[in-house]
Amino acid sequence: MKIDFLVAEEIRPEAGGKMTILGFIPNNTLLITSSRPEDAPKDIKDGIDRLAFLVVISDLHEGVHKFKGQIFCPSGEPYNQETSFGEGVAQQGTSHSIVIELKPFIIKEYGFYHFHFYVNDVLTKFTFEIRPQPKG
Repeated sequence: MKIDFLVAEEIRPEAGGKMTILGFIPNNTLLITSSRPEDAPKDIKDGIDRLAFLVVISDLHEGVHKFKGQIFCPSGEPYNQETSFGEGVAQQGTSHSIVIELKPFIIKEYGFYHFHFYVNDVLTKFTFEIRPQPKG
């Protein structure tokens, strides 16, 4: 089994199995430029309009497979609930593309987030980083 992971601002499935990817995030590292007004309450978290993930699974053995995932904060706390991404039937030479969108994405903390993705009960972990843009 082979799994590829990509992070972007938006990912749109198109005809013929193609994907339109907007705001691709190289090295899975998102730099946040703060536009927070100075008078904004400090207890309101930073966020971005959207964050999307593309997971492509290939080289699966034939049969029905279940997909699910969950994101964890840098502290290890769950970012969200575990989510089912449904089932797929694998045939020789096929792949499955799953698009996960979070609109908005609230930044609970800066650092390395971990995306746990399961095919059946087999876990694959992906890491992406969110950090503030250095000033200056």
